[in-house]
Amino acid sequence: MLIDKLKYLQGYVRVRLFGYAPERFLNLCSNHNILIWNLEYREEQYEFCISVRGLRRLKPILKKTRTKLVIQERTGLPFVLNRYRKRKLFFAGILLCCSLLYTMSLFVWKIEVNGNLHETDSNIIKFLEKNQVYHGLLKSKINCEKIEEELRAGYGDIIWASAKLQGTMLIIDVQENLATNQQAQDSQDKDDTPTDLVADKEAEIYSILTRQGTPLVEKGVKVKPGDILVEGKNPVMNDAGEVASYQYCVSDADILGITQYSYTDSFSLQYEYKNFSQKSSTAFGIRLFQAQLRLPHFSHKFKEYDTITDEYDVKLGETFYLPLQFMKETRREYKTEKRMYTKEEAKQLANEKLNDFCKELTEKGVQIIENNVMIVTDEKNCTASGSLKVIEPLGSRKATNITDIQQERQMEDESDGNSN
Repeated sequence: MLIDKLKYLQGYVRVRLFGYAPERFLNLCSNHNILIWNLEYREEQYEFCISVRGLRRLKPILKKTRTKLVIQERTGLPFVLNRYRKRKLFFAGILLCCSLLYTMSLFVWKIEVNGNLHETDSNIIKFLEKNQVYHGLLKSKINCEKIEEELRAGYGDIIWASAKLQGTMLIIDVQENLATNQQAQDSQDKDDTPTDLVADKEAEIYSILTRQGTPLVEKGVKVKPGDILVEGKNPVMNDAGEVASYQYCVSDADILGITQYSYTDSFSLQYEYKNFSQKSSTAFGIRLFQAQLRLPHFSHKFKEYDTITDEYDVKLGETFYLPLQFMKETRREYKTEKRMYTKEEAKQLANEKLNDFCKELTEKGVQIIENNVMIVTDEKNCTASGSLKVIEPLGSRKATNITDIQQERQMEDESDGNSN
């Protein structure tokens, strides 16, 4: 394959050989190291291929063997250039195009983010722009290791990040911590400072599993906001059965509580409906770097319409993006009509909204055990109100109160003396 390309670059011809001693001609070519290939014998004549350089060395051999050559076919780059030698603008355009493509390949024209669930692509791209990584930046100025460090430092829920350059693309791969927000906050706040776990809302303790600290509540106990659930200190007893000191720690426990969520949602039975017609209008445009050129909508002018914009990136291959986009804008005409929900439609819509609310709670690790939401529909409105009884994790951190044993005993003695 490589040899064929080299032959094409040098140029070669296919010739027909005839005359007095063609066999001697072939032997002399071999003696003079003149390469010939694809040799064929047809109708008492020889046909073969020979390079342009080798063809120029054949004159004395042809004279010595009294043979003649007739060129049948010319192949290769030198002949192509000779054929189009008068079309200088054509070759100048090719050269300019190649130069532009090479220049474009030195920049990043697309940033792709993969693996993100909580953080959106636009937020991560804006974060990169604040750190001087943006579309149109020279690839030589991009430090992938620095980008990875900045992403991990800038986002607490990103535990792994990778940045790599492919073509004119900067590909960002991230992995987020799938733990709940409370667990993530606990892991971030966790240090050597003694802390208690306190209730952050009214609840009834459903279960408690303590790994570190002293539990102050048990299953079935009702707590209020601020009540200590697990204390961040463990008492150390002496031989007399008295508290000699405390060992302080960062309390750690899995606590589930039964709580209630209030739910209220109301909407009017009358609503605006978009009745789309069959009429539409399409216009096109291009975006080059940051400049946009849009053609106006000539066919129709609508009073009310929805706009759908599609953008198509121009790329060569899978990773060679160019700073050029084609845009297609479609406008669909509609007329606004006032309609009324039926009671069945209103109840179905209210249930859908309630299900969405329940789904959000479930995604946060909340288990719904009782639904006390009622849906009532009158002539004008539909109202859903009530409460949801749920089981959810409890406990927020609070600094542990450091106790002085001697001072505590003095206060106890003083109180005993006053009582006597």
